Amino acid sequence: MSVVKTGPRHISSSNIPRPISLKGPGRSALIGRLTAVFYCLGSTNTRRRSSRIFKAAVCGLTTLILSVTVLAQVSGPQAQHTPPDDKDKSQTHRGRNRDLRAESGATSQATLALPFKRAWEYLTANVVDLQTSQGHMETFQPSLDGSRVYLPLPNPLPKGEVICLDRRSGSLLWSTDLGGWISVPIAVGKRAIYLVTEKPSADQSQSGGSISALDPITGLSLWVRDYTRPFTSPPAVDNDRLYVGSADGAFYAISTANGDVVWKVPTGDVVRSRPLITETAIYFGSDDGALRQVDKASGAEIWKYQTAGKITGCPVLDGRYLYLGSGDASVYCVDMEKRKLKWRYRTGAAIEASLVSVGDRLLVGSLDNFVYALSKSSGNHIWKRKMEDRVTECPLIDGDTTLIAPFRGDHVAMFLTQDGRRVNYYQLSKGDALIGEPLFSEGTLLLRTDAGLVVAVAQHPQEPKEAVKKP
Repeated sequence: MSVVKTGPRHISSSNIPRPISLKGPGRSALIGRLTAVFYCLGSTNTRRRSSRIFKAAVCGLTTLILSVTVLAQVSGPQAQHTPPDDKDKSQTHRGRNRDLRAESGATSQATLALPFKRAWEYLTANVVDLQTSQGHMETFQPSLDGSRVYLPLPNPLPKGEVICLDRRSGSLLWSTDLGGWISVPIAVGKRAIYLVTEKPSADQSQSGGSISALDPITGLSLWVRDYTRPFTSPPAVDNDRLYVGSADGAFYAISTANGDVVWKVPTGDVVRSRPLITETAIYFGSDDGALRQVDKASGAEIWKYQTAGKITGCPVLDGRYLYLGSGDASVYCVDMEKRKLKWRYRTGAAIEASLVSVGDRLLVGSLDNFVYALSKSSGNHIWKRKMEDRVTECPLIDGDTTLIAPFRGDHVAMFLTQDGRRVNYYQLSKGDALIGEPLFSEGTLLLRTDAGLVVAVAQHPQEPKEAVKKP
């Protein structure tokens, strides 16, 4: 599949350094240079009067040393363990790079285990680290529906620009400027998409918030509503309501028809947690360290569980047990029938990412750079895997394979959920870094980087053609 490039930056592979070869002409040239240097050095012993020959020998020896140094840097252990670039994925099934994509014995039939090839990219200006009035980083991850990708664009000015791209080709469908910082991911509903923005006051002392409902096909505004304080959690759409947390320390249910507040639940601090929505109740965390269960219809508080750290991720409810991660570096399992703690597991640092339930285990990403697979019944860790940086985003699941993206990393890695062995790897272009939560749907991987949006497609192996019998 050809690569479609849009946006202002053009990427060229011409400036990528090529490894020095010791085979063929390269080897002969180096041997010849070595022979000439030692010949010259030998000659100077008998003809010391010839200073020009001696100088040539010194120059030749210097060149030789530099050549050996470059060879050591290129072919040393560090280069051997560098994961292959996405442009080299075609070589991962043959030759020396095979062990860099999948570890020994790690195989899977999941789509995430297949090689990925870049299909298209939308390049933007490099992202400047922008902070909202609440001190957290602005988010730029895309949102996705069946055929469209919605992408907020970074800008040092509070423009609130959003573009809509065709999912398969990357072509621009529409764009709009809302005004204000887009501080949380875009929520996708059945009839509209919902954009949450933060607008600073004239004196920059305090910020207000707004929610805009846009037509997903045209990008035209359906309604806009302003609020006293900005919203701070990823919004969730369920039927005719939008659920979102606020910087004013409350959790809101908002009508998707016009933006009216249906109910709100006050807490003791900012609400950044992604909510868990069931048929009758909603579960959400707060910076006050509490996880709350509220009635879905009225917002009345049903139950609360207190931890010692901020709760920013989405909890998991599996039958009678509720699992949650906290900023106090602990994973909690609560028996909801008895309303008591069943077990607690401590990691090496705070837990910000949402938890994921897969079969009999729980996947947990921590700021200690580890991903943990815990037994849901006992809380014992089955395996853990160290990443190159903190894990702040929720793991993605595809069959028996789990995708993990390290914070500000230059790659995503896929592991077997059963034992944690790496089964795949996708490397970004040199110098690019992830700045948002990855998305994966129908064989398509969407990665938001500081240079733009990169979209890669799984490469299914071609089936062999059946032999045609001649009459």
